[in-house]
Amino acid sequence: MKRSAFAGSCMLLIMTAGAVGQAYNPFASEVIDISLNGTAAPSYLPAPGQRVNLPLFNNASRALGAVSGGGTAAANNDSVVTLGGFGGQIVLGFSQDVRDNPANPMGLDAIVFSNSFFAYGSEQLHWAELGTIEIMPELNGNGIAGDAPGEQWYLIRGSHLGAGSYREQTWDRTAGPQPDGTYPIAAGWPDSYTTGAHELHPAYQTGLYEGSLANPNVLDQDPGNDQIEGYWGYAGYAPALKLGDRDGDNSTAGPGDFATMSPELFYTTPDDPLSVGISPGSGGGDAFDIAWAIDPDTWQPAGLEAFRYLRITTAVDAFLGYEGELGEVSVEVDGVAAVRATCDLDGDGVSGLGDYDAMRACQGLAWNEAGFLPTADIVVDSVVDESDWATFFSVWTQVNIAGDGNLDGLVSGADYVLWANHFALTGASWGQGDFNGDGAVTGADYVVWANNFGAGAAAGVPEPATAAMLVIGAIALARRPVGRGRKG
Repeated sequence: MKRSAFAGSCMLLIMTAGAVGQAYNPFASEVIDISLNGTAAPSYLPAPGQRVNLPLFNNASRALGAVSGGGTAAANNDSVVTLGGFGGQIVLGFSQDVRDNPANPMGLDAIVFSNSFFAYGSEQLHWAELGTIEIMPELNGNGIAGDAPGEQWYLIRGSHLGAGSYREQTWDRTAGPQPDGTYPIAAGWPDSYTTGAHELHPAYQTGLYEGSLANPNVLDQDPGNDQIEGYWGYAGYAPALKLGDRDGDNSTAGPGDFATMSPELFYTTPDDPLSVGISPGSGGGDAFDIAWAIDPDTWQPAGLEAFRYLRITTAVDAFLGYEGELGEVSVEVDGVAAVRATCDLDGDGVSGLGDYDAMRACQGLAWNEAGFLPTADIVVDSVVDESDWATFFSVWTQVNIAGDGNLDGLVSGADYVLWANHFALTGASWGQGDFNGDGAVTGADYVVWANNFGAGAAAGVPEPATAAMLVIGAIALARRPVGRGRKG
């Protein structure tokens, strides 16, 4: 493959989210050059289509950076790149690995955004043009895609892909379905080239809902599955919401909405791809789990822990006619984002003490109150309360080792010192020894520390005798009157 060469308070977290993003970019940051001519500028490989020769649609860099969602009712073409018809491709790279993270909402790891939207005002009907998603890890650390063993494309196995699915190894522009001569082909384009594209055959509607893609579960005879989404695991299906529209009603000024959210925070919360409609609090788009990836040659699970590169390919070989300018089915890509972990409230890619303290500081704040943090409203009911805290803390302990107060990855004597120095403190933080999340540093937190002592590393663990001395000190401290407890 070719390639061109409390952070104080809730309010402070909101204000600094953009600055943090300078070090961590959740969006795809690079177009990998797969052009036929190996041009120096980032370039991709579209198939013929109505818009592939238009500057508004053929700038590959439009797929980079922040998403520009249009909502559920209309397409937003301000920042998309078209892939043209069947076999058209683009390859994007991230500046860091996108990891398979169980702390992400629903365990989903990345989101592909497009210009799709709901058709005829129904969540069961989509103006959608499906594309397959493939991912590749970066294994040798040189930032060049595909130059090391194991750096290959692994297919996200969507709802309609199974072992033996048809794979079109060669795209042939003379074979249709585009009528011959419909779309002008730039000089130098061959009549065919290798794509390896997997072909999908979605059932586009005719008649009253012509051109739309209906949820197949609403078309069958079982009403019990109507709210289960039939298409998932592809690009180009679910709408990207307007920035800050947390309830999916195409307004960013209603109760619960937060129009001042940064794209880094809003478009990194995934929609549930298995449910009809857009999940509250989500930015929309087509989310997937790295665990869905399979080896396309064996159809066995890829077992990937992370990926760095992503390829999107138009997967439908269909021409929907000239009326209404439907034309060929072609994926338009708006962007790709890594999912933000539930306990990463500031979107810096790390679940740190700043997130923990901000979550505590937001407790009891409602949507219309100063300091409300929308990322802390995890259950999306416009108030940060005990239900949000319970979800946050549950995920926090999946990411961070219980008892590791300084978050250095090891439960050690240093964490005991944090606990001892803050014993009997109320309104306390994890970094002050509150290891069970109840807001106070007590003997119960010491038990958490003791039960996890030594966890997180195979070497450098204090000798048992040292641990026993710490226990004796803890008992003595617990018996001594302490007068420095305070409200926090």
